[in-house]
Amino acid sequence: MPNPFDALAARMDATTVARFGRDVAINGAVLTGVESHFLPEMGPVSGDGLSVVIFSAAYRPHRNDQVMYQGESYIVTRHQVFNGKPQIWLE
Repeated sequence: MPNPFDALAARMDATTVARFGRDVAINGAVLTGVESHFLPEMGPVSGDGLSVVIFSAAYRPHRNDQVMYQGESYIVTRHQVFNGKPQIWLE
């Protein structure tokens, strides 16, 4: 049985996916992702660009993964873990 924090985090993830989730095709597999943005004052530190948090425990990101997102073709240029989920930058 999950602890109360894990249960709340799972409910928050489910709500986020339901409200903001979009299909993201990565190397032919369709996953659910949520576009991620940084605060403007963090721009010089983090750079500006398109990033997506992927809500799938099975996905392991790699540079140059092929991505279709909102009808456009991209590649993964970098990745990191964000709240336990893969966050990928697209170019």
